[in-house]
Amino acid sequence: MRNSTIASIASLCMLPALFWSQNSSAVPSFSRKYQTSCYTCHSGFPNRNAFGEAFKNNGYRWPGGEEEDHSKQEQTKMGGEGWKKIFPESPWPTDIPGFAPFSLYVTGPLVNYADQVKTSTGKVTTQQTFYQGGPIDARILFGGTIGENIGVVGAFEGFAANSVRTNLRATWSFAPGVNIGFGNGFSAWTGAASPISVYTSIFPTSGTSTELNYVTGKEGGFNLIAGVASATTSTATIPNIDSNKIDDTRYVRAKYKLFGAGLLSGAGGVYGNDYIGLDNSLAIGAGFVSAGNGVLSSNYKGETFVYGADIAGNYGNLTAGVAYTKDSDLKLNNYAVDAGYYVYPWLLTRVRYANLGVAGVDQNNPTVTPSVTAWLRANVSLAASYKLFTKSTLPTSTTGENNRNTFTLTSGFVF
Repeated sequence: MRNSTIASIASLCMLPALFWSQNSSAVPSFSRKYQTSCYTCHSGFPNRNAFGEAFKNNGYRWPGGEEEDHSKQEQTKMGGEGWKKIFPESPWPTDIPGFAPFSLYVTGPLVNYADQVKTSTGKVTTQQTFYQGGPIDARILFGGTIGENIGVVGAFEGFAANSVRTNLRATWSFAPGVNIGFGNGFSAWTGAASPISVYTSIFPTSGTSTELNYVTGKEGGFNLIAGVASATTSTATIPNIDSNKIDDTRYVRAKYKLFGAGLLSGAGGVYGNDYIGLDNSLAIGAGFVSAGNGVLSSNYKGETFVYGADIAGNYGNLTAGVAYTKDSDLKLNNYAVDAGYYVYPWLLTRVRYANLGVAGVDQNNPTVTPSVTAWLRANVSLAASYKLFTKSTLPTSTTGENNRNTFTLTSGFVF
């Protein structure tokens, strides 16, 4: 281990052949812009590393005011600097990516398995599934910057299901670390961060939202996220105009990174694994989601307020976190533990334990999910995941149906 600065992270750009990534959040358009590896910003799906966190917090720009120094592709100018002097008599000048900011991500399950479901009397209600597929679903990823303030990242998804939708986040950066975001995807609330974002599995997700993301920290640092959202999930791309309101859900999260690379600088601290940008760090967080009556669904149906706290950190090749939330109305306890270990920079083993309280019954239904992800080439991945319920019977079933354990082997490539 050694002290690391932004220069050492930037040195990853010299080594693109060594670092492999899969991730619809790891938009290759940015890799092309800076001529660098996806692992400059990512330590493997779904986590951004410390530098990737700083990149996002700077409005999808290179931290430290070094955007022009590191960009290898010029922006196309739309108007001259002189326009600023005569504004508002002229439009404010801007620029757009000087290249097509699109990439293609193809993914899908090679193997898909799910248990047969029976009632307590032995009646089969759902047949066992066990079939092979392939990388048959495509996503068109896009990302880039517009002028001095606007950053955009998103994806066109759902081609295989013949239900194409757009998930997008557009941000306006008032200053480094002060951003307002708009959109239905890639939220700072639900996005994967470094250290591991274990809390996201036990909070309701945000919908189509307006979101403030405030960040400070040359080393360690503080992050405040606050937003209001229409609809309840990021897949509800167009809220229902009759039933959804501008503030169906309200959410706030504060995170304090005690030590490690800066949330805003992406530099400083000690790196336990330089190759994947995993900094030795510890962070604590707390937050809440408030919702109108009847807005939340699934495990949160009937709930109007969920609050909780989490702690997460990295050390060497290990990343781990633990989180707890409480449902105010339903009085349910939700908790999760997530730990991953990089056997090699291209091989991640991981296990997740999650429990969401079950409304209407005085029981929980925990799951354990071990997984292994390998990046076989710079743009090719293979991931195996097995989701196991610790209880054999589904608590909400009135006929004694068993829980359905699942296994998937998923491949993906991007270019």
